[in-house]
Amino acid sequence: MRTLALVESPAQLLNVAEWAYYARQREEGTRTRVPGQYRGEGVGREGTDRLVPKRYVDVAVLLPLDPHSRAQLARVAKLTSGGLRVRTFEVRAGTVGRFRQFAAVRRLVARADRLVVGDLFSGMVQTLLPAARARELVIVDDGTATTEFVRIMAEGRRLTRWHQQGGGQGGGGRAMHWLLEPSLRRSLFTCMEVEPPPGITIVPNGYVWTRFHFPKPLTRTGADLLGTSLVETGIVGEDRYLEAVRTVVRTRGVDRYLAHRRESEDKLRRITAATGVSVLRPDVPLELLAAQGPIGHTVLTFPSTVAHTLPIVLHERGVRVELCEIDEAWLTPGTSSHAAEFLREMARSAMNRHGLTAVHI
Repeated sequence: MRTLALVESPAQLLNVAEWAYYARQREEGTRTRVPGQYRGEGVGREGTDRLVPKRYVDVAVLLPLDPHSRAQLARVAKLTSGGLRVRTFEVRAGTVGRFRQFAAVRRLVARADRLVVGDLFSGMVQTLLPAARARELVIVDDGTATTEFVRIMAEGRRLTRWHQQGGGQGGGGRAMHWLLEPSLRRSLFTCMEVEPPPGITIVPNGYVWTRFHFPKPLTRTGADLLGTSLVETGIVGEDRYLEAVRTVVRTRGVDRYLAHRRESEDKLRRITAATGVSVLRPDVPLELLAAQGPIGHTVLTFPSTVAHTLPIVLHERGVRVELCEIDEAWLTPGTSSHAAEFLREMARSAMNRHGLTAVHI
């Protein structure tokens, strides 16, 4: 069976590696023993024998324009080269060249028997899916997109990101038409605690590959605050965010700020000037940075994907994860009620499932 993964972000590439590692263990009838194994790791909730790849999984990376994302993708590709065969495609840069690159990816999609996809909300992916003839689809974790995808499939809505509103049917409608094909086998490889929509198998992602390869992180005495792109996506006002960061730094002993790859340089300069903390742009996704270290003995995060992933990656590793709650007064006037409720649910589910301590700002 020809398997092709479509990847656009470092987190997607990491989770394709996690899925490939999980599926290869299924094929070999083995299971990695990881000290302090997190509950829910290992065998899926339903039969997943179809999820078995060859030794290598072919990955088409649809390169983003952002230099920080490109650098992280290159680093993750190097770390995961033992199980993935990665090819990069410049589908966003240039003129004639990008159309040729897109056509090459489209041919690969058309030939694949199984597709592994991280972001079904991506316009690029939605444009490619109508060419698919695959009999099987595996959706891997891509943060908040995973939770919203499950809701959309359960409610029968069109594919729209949680923080966006309106818009026509476009590629999302065509992609949804393919997704709903009765003959398509669908599974979701996720670390999120979600109810499976009709016709979709849930397979838990316990970050076993990461925990096996990086069994004990190097920890340091300070506390780390993880950055978020909520300002860049227009959900939280920048001044409100800076005020919150200043408060967390002052009250929680934070001496390092780990920037999200999408955070702007201007905002990071303002954070440094306002707090005096060291600002670091990681060269890998935060899950890999936390697994390797150095990482603070306490890690603080706003409601985001890492509030769900890091408690799994760092389970019984001697690092405490805390959740900074967002005050609704921080939200911009254009933030929809759906987006506000989505953030609240992300925070509630992380605290309930992982027992995170809430930090009130």
